[in-house]
Amino acid sequence: MQYNHSKYHATALALAICLGLGCSTTHYREKADSEVYSIIEQKSPAVAGLPKNFTIEQDPTDPLEGLEAGGESADFLGEAAQTEVGAQVLSLEDCLRIAVTHSRTYQTQKELLYLQALGLTLDRHQFTPIFAASGSAQYNRSTSDILKLNELGRVTTQIPGLVDQSGVISSQILGLAPDTSTLLQRLGVPANAESIAALAAVGALAGTPSQILNDYANVVEEAFTVAGVNQPRNEIRNERDVTGDANVGVSLLLKGGARIAIGLTSNFLRFITGDPTVQSSSALVASITQPLLRGRGRDVNAEFLTQAERDVLYQLRSFQRFRQEFAVQVATGYYSVLQARDAVNNNYQGYLAFQRSAEREQALADEGRTTQTELGRIQQSLLNAENSWVDAVRNYKQALDQYKILLGLSTDASVILDDAELRLLEERGLLHPEIASDDAVAVALAARLDLYNTRDSKDDSQRKIKVAANALKPDLDLVIAANVDSVPGENTFDELDFQRARWSAGFDVDLGLDRKAERNSYRTALITFDRSIRELSLAEDNVKLDVRESWRNLDQAQRNYDNRKLALELAARRVEEQTLRAEIGIALALDQIDAQNDLISAQNELTDAIVRHTISRLEFWRDMGILYIKEDGQWEEVNDVATSPQ
Repeated sequence: MQYNHSKYHATALALAICLGLGCSTTHYREKADSEVYSIIEQKSPAVAGLPKNFTIEQDPTDPLEGLEAGGESADFLGEAAQTEVGAQVLSLEDCLRIAVTHSRTYQTQKELLYLQALGLTLDRHQFTPIFAASGSAQYNRSTSDILKLNELGRVTTQIPGLVDQSGVISSQILGLAPDTSTLLQRLGVPANAESIAALAAVGALAGTPSQILNDYANVVEEAFTVAGVNQPRNEIRNERDVTGDANVGVSLLLKGGARIAIGLTSNFLRFITGDPTVQSSSALVASITQPLLRGRGRDVNAEFLTQAERDVLYQLRSFQRFRQEFAVQVATGYYSVLQARDAVNNNYQGYLAFQRSAEREQALADEGRTTQTELGRIQQSLLNAENSWVDAVRNYKQALDQYKILLGLSTDASVILDDAELRLLEERGLLHPEIASDDAVAVALAARLDLYNTRDSKDDSQRKIKVAANALKPDLDLVIAANVDSVPGENTFDELDFQRARWSAGFDVDLGLDRKAERNSYRTALITFDRSIRELSLAEDNVKLDVRESWRNLDQAQRNYDNRKLALELAARRVEEQTLRAEIGIALALDQIDAQNDLISAQNELTDAIVRHTISRLEFWRDMGILYIKEDGQWEEVNDVATSPQ
């Protein structure tokens, strides 16, 4: 049975090559994005809070587009106030939205997740049919020497049986024939009754027929040699040909360890000069290799795919953990800038208060009602207050520029943060969670995503011990191979002769007498597993430490807020008292200075206490692992734990 592979085989192969060459870089990019986004979408439900529409494409729009310009001149900023006129005012919600779409750090984390999933696409590809097609074509030119007879020599070749193709007397003639009939046939004479009778007559007169012919041949050969008739001349012949081959194949690696390979090879040769001979052939080859000891089984052979799948899940958890930390970082930066701006205002008001005190003290000194020492103290404090105010302005502008970089904005962007956010905190007061430290630790041990990764890493280390142990076994592979060639003949390369197919089955054995590297890998896997147990224990202790530290910081922030609020009330009364005493001329400059400085410090410290408590509360939820971030970067307030407004 002969099989017609396909008369369009070559055409289809050429078309496939052309299509492959025609694929644009855009096609490859879109294909990669499609696979990666599909993987992330499949695995995202395993991690709560991840954005649904993940993409690494950066938002081309202006992050400040649509925001109103409401910046006004603030006297407490001094000369820097003009830079904020007409600036766009950013709320905390605006900053969180801008950060998740334009922050460089956030973009880098998204790309790390993308690259991890991109690596998985290749690992998955190893267990899918992998097609390959290749070919080659060559134009060849070569020369060869040939011996060619002259015209007379070619004539002598026309004498049947006398001279061979090289012009030499035929050995068939020189050899004695066993009988008359055979001899006549060699001479090209019909073996009839007349020729036999004539040959017999000659033999009766001069001896045997063989002797006559031998003498005749010797005379003729000597004559040809003297004349050079039978001497060929050397000529150079140019030969040109075209050769080509094509290979098409597919291989499939099964997760159990078996590998299946099928390939079709075609060869082509055509001589352009001389005889236009065409030679072509094809061969279909198939093989199956199944490990029976080393490398057998899904747990061993597909371990790299299992690890790649889990690594993507780990990166998803790490990305979500980053989003929690990043939201806290953005909020911390936002309130820190507002706190620095509030410090500018407080120091400016203190500077004005010292200025009024200095003017009042100067008037009293002019009237002789106070000493120059008291006046000097007030004037010195005025200079110190001015320096503190200037430093506060510098710190505020520096903090604002750094915050722009965090958001992904240019430092040249004309933006300011909304003071209303800080006033909202002051009006609302503290929202303090009522939860015990041990309960918070229990929640964190069940919710922290980074702790999940550490636990799973321990399982990975344990699984790799089995893989390393399998590598110590000898190699024993079952190999089955089959081969089918094309039908012999010209231009039959597309016809495979399955009736003459060949196949074989056997075993490949390697006893593995040298397993030093595998031994070391196995021992390393055991040590890595022991280390992973310690790392898990350390990670759990660090989580407990983080939560308890956050709980203590939050509790301390609450106490600081209560104290700073009381300290501000006391400082305000002291300043009021010293102002009244100064108006009647009985106040001491040192008391006025201390009271005013304490008031400025109390105002700054109260703002710090409010901000610190707010940030500590977010850090507490983050360290517990229950700070859920929405797609726009906003966090969801934790309502499952009771809070006590103060």
